Amino acid sequence: MASVWPAPPHLDGEGDREYIAPEALSGRFDKPADVFTLGMIMLEIAGNIVLPDNGMSWQRLRAGDMSDLPSLTFSTESSLVRDESGDPVSMLNESDDMTGSTILDNDDENDLGFDSPRPVATPRPRDLVQPPAFMVDSSHEDALERVLQLLINPNPDERPTIEQVLGFGGVQWVAARRRAGATIYEGNWGPADDTLSSAQDIEMADF
Repeated sequence: MASVWPAPPHLDGEGDREYIAPEALSGRFDKPADVFTLGMIMLEIAGNIVLPDNGMSWQRLRAGDMSDLPSLTFSTESSLVRDESGDPVSMLNESDDMTGSTILDNDDENDLGFDSPRPVATPRPRDLVQPPAFMVDSSHEDALERVLQLLINPNPDERPTIEQVLGFGGVQWVAARRRAGATIYEGNWGPADDTLSSAQDIEMADF
């Protein structure tokens, strides 16, 4: 729900339960609520999950508890096999469902099905082969787990501002390497260094 800022008095605050900040339930609508929602969207994309709209998983996320989620740090068990266009592909002798998409089951607090292995795509010549530390080390200060823990902090006064989020090391790293306004797929880690320095234009269809 969009509003001018400062928000007018008696704003009729609404929002999808999947993304709504905990303080909004008590009538506090402020910029930190948008930061929380951004964190929920990032969790949904990075974890490849369907966010709960109620139940214990929903409550745990509002408490800053991410224990129901799969790891957001890359491993050989957490990547899709993709073709040259970046589309997920099925492997022979494997299930046709290789999307890895998981629904947080409101009725099941434990069995969320995050442990099925998925092989890693073979890098293309233009892909970055070695990942930056923050993508593979969950204890790194710029690891996605750490960033999202800050964004969904139950205390709105302790969440970072958007300006601070844009200054995070991982965000700066991606911004410096981005070759298009919207990146669809650039390998496991992004484009290789020599691709960034090349004067040759690469069609968007290659990503």
